[in-house]
Amino acid sequence: MKLYMLIFGIVAGVVLVNGAVSGGGCTFSTDSCTSLFSGFPHVQSDLNKYTKQMLDKSYDFLLLSSVFDTYTLDRPGFEKLYRKISDKAWEDTIELIKYQSKRGASVTLNKGTDNPVHDVASLVESNEASSLKLAIDYEKLLATEAHHIHKKISHADSGKHYDPDVAHYLDEKLIEYQSGTIRKLSGYITNLDDILNEANTKDLGVQLFDDYLKSVE
Repeated sequence: MKLYMLIFGIVAGVVLVNGAVSGGGCTFSTDSCTSLFSGFPHVQSDLNKYTKQMLDKSYDFLLLSSVFDTYTLDRPGFEKLYRKISDKAWEDTIELIKYQSKRGASVTLNKGTDNPVHDVASLVESNEASSLKLAIDYEKLLATEAHHIHKKISHADSGKHYDPDVAHYLDEKLIEYQSGTIRKLSGYITNLDDILNEANTKDLGVQLFDDYLKSVE
């Protein structure tokens, strides 16, 4: 008897839920019952574009790290710093793809769909000081874009597109790291500028600064 009552309760619950969503487009007879919901569709294209930009960042910083390897400038500290940023961008790309898939979206990474953050020439021609300034510029551009996406699904923009899950993901996985990296690079730039202003000791100073990067990154 209890089994029959349990089955009846489950069936009744399904009928009520199905009735509640009728008119919303999600029925058992269609393929519209996906994991897309809340404000996510409002930023779906933005996240797709951002994923492509993050992938570009990974390759760009890998190229930048190669400029400082033993066959060019021989700055292992700078090489290690930029390879670390490249690896983090690669991990972020994978996590972004996983997150969008979890939210019911498909991700396309077609080449040439977006303008690159930096051209290849600016990466290859970088020296120690210019590379740090390029790196912080890159981080600020992507951080600003992350803030823009965050605003689009927060109460700061419009309540009807509010999606706390996307906001939490951006805060925890991207924005917090970006703020810390920008602060770190800013400190590196200040320290290196002070070193370069000492004409008599700048060569030794740059070498010691590179050794410092190698030990802390």
